[in-house]
Amino acid sequence: MKVRSSWPPLVTLLGGLVLLVLLAAPPAKRARGPHEEPLLPRQDVLRLVGRGYLQLMADYFWIQLAQTTGRANSAAEYRDVFPYANLITDLDPMFQIVYGFAAGVIPTNLGRETWVNTEESTRLLRKGLALFPDDLKLNMLLAYNLSTYERDYTQAAAVAEKASKLPGAPAYLSALATRLYAQSGQVDAGLALAQSLVDSAEDDATRETFKQRVQDLKMERELRRVDAAVDRFRQTFGTAPPNVRTLTWLGYLRVPPRDPKGGGFFIGSDGRTYSVTQQRRLELFTPDQRGMNFVMPPPEEQ
Repeated sequence: MKVRSSWPPLVTLLGGLVLLVLLAAPPAKRARGPHEEPLLPRQDVLRLVGRGYLQLMADYFWIQLAQTTGRANSAAEYRDVFPYANLITDLDPMFQIVYGFAAGVIPTNLGRETWVNTEESTRLLRKGLALFPDDLKLNMLLAYNLSTYERDYTQAAAVAEKASKLPGAPAYLSALATRLYAQSGQVDAGLALAQSLVDSAEDDATRETFKQRVQDLKMERELRRVDAAVDRFRQTFGTAPPNVRTLTWLGYLRVPPRDPKGGGFFIGSDGRTYSVTQQRRLELFTPDQRGMNFVMPPPEEQ
C-alpha cells in the first residue's frame, strides 16, 4: 500500500510563510525625510498563498499594528495604523478587538481641536459594526466620531440611542442621545425618547432625571421658535430686535413664547434666544462650533 507523503502540505506551509515574511517584513525605523506609508501585500494575494493560515497571518499583522502604534509620533504615522487594521480585518473579519483599538488610536489632534485621520477611524467602526452590531464600545465610538468629528448629530443621536439600550450601557447614554437630538434640530425626536424613558423608568431618581430632560427639550423647542422669528426680523430690518416682546407686537411670533419653567426669554449679545431660568442652551456645540455660550440677560429682562 502506498503511503501518502506529508511533505507537500509542509512545503506549501513553509513556502507561504517565507513569502509572507518577504512581502510583509516588520517596518524598519525610518530615516528622517518624507513619510512613506507601509507597503503591505494585497489581501487577495495572501488568501491565495496562505489559504488555511489566514488567522495566523492576521495575528502576525496584529503584532505589526501594535508596534506601529507604539512608534507613532505624528499624524501620518498614526494613519499607518489604518492599513494594518484594514488588512487584518480583511483576513480575519471576526478579529473583533482590532476594530475598536485601531479606530480609537488613529484620530490625531493637530492642535486647536483640528482632527485628522477621522475618516479612517469611522470606516473601521462601520466595518466592525456590520459584523458586530451590538458591540457597545464600537457603537459608543461611532457616536463620538459622528458628533465630534463629522458634526452629524442626527446619526450620532440614533447611534447613541441604540447604544443606550445595549447590555452594560452607561446610564448617561440615554441623556446624551436626547441632547444630540436637540443639537441636530430634531427636538421632537428627543422629546419622544425622553418621555419614553420617563414612562419606563424603574426608579424615582431616573424618572425625575428624564422629567427634567423633557422640560429642557420643551424649552429648547420654544427657544428655536423664537430664534426663527429673530432671523426673520433681522432679514427685514438688518438687525436683531431689541427684545422678545417686539417680535410678538410686530407679528413675528403669532403665539407668545412660553417658558416651561415659568421664566422669560431674552435675546443675548450673540443674537440668540435664552431663558432667564436656564441660560445655557440644550446643545453640545453652538453654531460656530466653539461650545456653549453663557450670556447674561439685559437688566430690563431679568
